[in-house]
Amino acid sequence: MADLKGKPTLGGIVFLIVGFLHILIPAWGILIPDIGASFFWYWGFYFAGSGGTTTSGIGPVDAWVTAGRTAMTLMIICFVILTITLILAKILKTFKTEKNLTIFGIVWLITGILLLIAPSIYLTEVSDIIFDEYSWGIGILFSYSLAFGPLLLGIFALYRQMKGEKIGT
Repeated sequence: MADLKGKPTLGGIVFLIVGFLHILIPAWGILIPDIGASFFWYWGFYFAGSGGTTTSGIGPVDAWVTAGRTAMTLMIICFVILTITLILAKILKTFKTEKNLTIFGIVWLITGILLLIAPSIYLTEVSDIIFDEYSWGIGILFSYSLAFGPLLLGIFALYRQMKGEKIGT
């Protein structure tokens, strides 16, 4: 059997890089060939172009920008917490005790739930305005899909701990 010792760390690093970078990807967008394109980001920036003219700036609705920034801040906090737990788990090799495995499992479960809540905050605020013309961008889809990583890892760690198994690092 292949040695998988470094694979969880590499997977965690790739997950965190993608997690931090996904905030740079538009959350909403519309692309109509020959007419124009518009894109909106969590942090309030938008780019709209049509008929040879372009505009950009901070979103037109203050509540929308506030919800986006709240979601983005919550996601950044979660990814920072996940970075810290990855460093602690790898450097300190803390999975060897059941107490630490339970703590990390709970932290990962909570951050996974918060990562599911963050884009939902944004969606509830913009749903009246944006669903008429725009479609979900890759930023929204990434937000939800990235939430399943720590959520499933937390469930897995807590399940393994309840069965009395140890996870090696």
